[in-house]
Amino acid sequence: MKQYIFLFIFCLASVKPANAADLEVGKICPVTYQKEPIGLLVFSREWYHSGRSDASYIPRDNATGVGLEIHLINNVSGHLEGQNIAHCDRYRIIQIRKTNTRLFTGEKPLQIDVPDHFLDPFYDSAPLEHGYGVHQTPADDDDKPWRGRPVRASTVAIYDTPYVSDSYGIEGEDINVQFETCSVCERDRQYDNVLSCGNWGYKREYMGGMTGWAEPEFTGVQCKTEPSEQFKNTLNNSNRIEYSYWINWR
Repeated sequence: MKQYIFLFIFCLASVKPANAADLEVGKICPVTYQKEPIGLLVFSREWYHSGRSDASYIPRDNATGVGLEIHLINNVSGHLEGQNIAHCDRYRIIQIRKTNTRLFTGEKPLQIDVPDHFLDPFYDSAPLEHGYGVHQTPADDDDKPWRGRPVRASTVAIYDTPYVSDSYGIEGEDINVQFETCSVCERDRQYDNVLSCGNWGYKREYMGGMTGWAEPEFTGVQCKTEPSEQFKNTLNNSNRIEYSYWINWR
């Protein structure tokens, strides 16, 4: 298993230009299909930012959110060409978000984490920040702890930088934002399968008075071999995006 992990971390970090920021790995979750390992879901070390600026791996007093890069890397059994035991045409990423904060019009406390106008649930779609194969990190580096566009190598990757400003906190309550990020085997002529997942998020403690809320506290990443019932229910009950018909949950 250690050799397996090392191989994929090497693939992630080895393709990059001179002086580029290395991938800071935080957590590695195995991706399986019918109990067969077909890849890894790699969560970076978290960083902190203030309204998508002033990013740093160390939380500053004015920080309001966190950032993660999440990479799915398939192994030989999960290759789209060759063995491909899951018969995937491509790999995608779906993420749900749960929050106790004030919401924008049309948002729900628990929902698929994509803009309201999206027709499908996948996070790896424009204008959300993502990449496929050997790719450069997103052009916007204001909310990243590096400068420029380092090169990454993974099957599919997303770059997420959520935050909640004090004006959206509820007086007297800690701000709590949680995500469940799942890998998806997408098939053109068969139902899709949601594969392994990772839970992560952050909290901002309510301090009261003029202070408002403290800087974010990252809650870590918890690996899951399959999506939670909450994840399934969120996709099944979504009125914004009709996708549940196309999933084989078995």
